[in-house]
Amino acid sequence: MSNVRATRPYRKRRQYTPEFKAQLVAESQNPEASVAGIALDNDLNANLLRRWITESKQAGQQPSPAFVPINLPAAVAPAVKNSNCIRIEIPQSSGPIVVEWPTEQAHQCALFLRTLLQ
Repeated sequence: MSNVRATRPYRKRRQYTPEFKAQLVAESQNPEASVAGIALDNDLNANLLRRWITESKQAGQQPSPAFVPINLPAAVAPAVKNSNCIRIEIPQSSGPIVVEWPTEQAHQCALFLRTLLQ
């Protein structure tokens, strides 16, 4: 009896150029793009493309974003009044309605609110 051994042809690992990787990473940054779709279109495993994206981020080779971030000044909160005043703000589509009522007349404010909410 002889042993017959069939061998499969050896498949070499494919190598990709840095330009090709950078191009696919840049395509994947599009918000409407699917990483799996890009990988399938280029006969790649999606996990390989995700690894390239991660490596690109870690290496600081961020592809140019679709937008350029800008620094805006911090929003300034309106000054809070230290007066003795009841402030009621009712949001409306055309803009908020603001009612300020002296705290000394809180009972009248309660009557106003009851009438308003009926």
